[in-house]
Amino acid sequence: MLIRSASFGALLSIALAAPAAAVAPAAAPTAAPKAAPAAAQAPNRAAVVHNLDGTFKAMDSNGDGFLNSAEIAAAENKGQQQRQANVRSKVEAEFTKLDTNKDGSLSKAEFMAAAPQLKGGEPNPANIISQLDKNKDGKVSADEYRTPILARFDRADTNKDGTLTAAERQAAAKTAQK
Repeated sequence: MLIRSASFGALLSIALAAPAAAVAPAAAPTAAPKAAPAAAQAPNRAAVVHNLDGTFKAMDSNGDGFLNSAEIAAAENKGQQQRQANVRSKVEAEFTKLDTNKDGSLSKAEFMAAAPQLKGGEPNPANIISQLDKNKDGKVSADEYRTPILARFDRADTNKDGTLTAAERQAAAKTAQK
């Protein structure tokens, strides 16, 4: 019996899910397990065995104690159909939300109303100039423009080799988030 790696991963995720998630009748190995309660986040071995047994029993449609290619294919097909139904349901819900006049189609106005809006108002060049114009002459020179960016670069370049490594960029990003 050959189990594709995606199926094995799905079986493993079901095995690690809460015990009730895998013993539902006709549970497919590729169906995403339901979120487990906080107490069941770290399953014990007995729970994993219980989940595996329940999933196996649900997949073993002829009850012979073995999974054949047809049973695995049927379980994967059922899981794929469940995932497809979930996606369609989400798309339908999103469409319904966007179709504000409930006519069953989206007008350009309805579609554009759902587009993300940029935050902030009109550009304020005076604010930018005041931040960069260190000599207060009302203009930004090339040096004034480069200085804050190069200062950030130099702070991020912890080994001072003139190149930002991936680690240095990650560390700088973490520092910027604080």
